[in-house]
Amino acid sequence: MKLDDSARALIGSGADATLVTINADGSPQVSMVWVALQSTPEGDELVSAHLAEYQKTRNIRRDPRVALTIAAPTQPGQQTQYLAIRGTARIVEGGAPELLTELAQALLGSSEHFPPPNSPDGLLTRIRIDRVGGVGPWAT
Repeated sequence: MKLDDSARALIGSGADATLVTINADGSPQVSMVWVALQSTPEGDELVSAHLAEYQKTRNIRRDPRVALTIAAPTQPGQQTQYLAIRGTARIVEGGAPELLTELAQALLGSSEHFPPPNSPDGLLTRIRIDRVGGVGPWAT
């Protein structure tokens, strides 16, 4: 699936997202992650980077169903818009420091202090977008 221009603009060069994965007992596991939007021949994917194995990555290896939300900047007097995505994730070995450098520049304004020097190759979570919703022009 390819996101529309309004959703692409919201994500921009990177965004904070709430990622929900499924624990082994069926309960939700919630994490904040930085995401980038990358286009592939099959459509757009959201990509996040991790320097180590975490509960969210173990959950994705076991059950690839995920949900994400990205909140838009608030506008006084208006309901907060948000992009809601359901997708199918996969874990890819390596590439975390490079993506984190890009995202730190976009989200923090500098990659001087993050990721740390000599970071491990880490992992990428690549999320195929299966469904888009939320409140905003992307949901119409």
